[in-house]
Amino acid sequence: MPKRSISEIMEAMDSFLDDFDQIAREAHDRYRAYNPADLLELDVRAQAACTYAHMVAAADRRFDGKPRVRPLEIRGLKVWLLDEPNVVIRLKKMDENGASRRYPTKQAKAFDAGKELPNLPMPPVRLTIGYHLDRTGTQFVRSQVARPEGRSIAWCAAIVAQEDREVGKPIWIDVTKQPRFAA
Repeated sequence: MPKRSISEIMEAMDSFLDDFDQIAREAHDRYRAYNPADLLELDVRAQAACTYAHMVAAADRRFDGKPRVRPLEIRGLKVWLLDEPNVVIRLKKMDENGASRRYPTKQAKAFDAGKELPNLPMPPVRLTIGYHLDRTGTQFVRSQVARPEGRSIAWCAAIVAQEDREVGKPIWIDVTKQPRFAA
């Protein structure tokens, strides 16, 4: 199967982008609604774990019973297979370039590398969808979609918030980090 471009994949995912944007935003908002005294006690790792749990629950609720979406759990790795655009999604907290910060499990490494995973039909495109926070880790910056390729990120696209969209324009922006060239 030939590689699809960022534009081809994002256009195929168009009907799902609002869902994933809302999943990420709602999960972060739910976390930020915790008692302020409790928030002070939670470190960055706990924040990511709590937000992830809210994202998974929101995705399960939102996609429950939808015929084109199949939730799968592969040795502890929770993913959603979207049949029509032929992509498989995992949810994560990311940096501005689309990379997740935590130490990846064996299953996450296999997912990012595009290796075969049990019960996952081949060859859907592997994508990571998640959220990016500001430097303080408290303010939601954007929802984004990244295409991992092993330890690197092939591309990253930001989902434009509904209130910032312009008619006739795509609802995503390519935010892939550009390599620097030495002079």
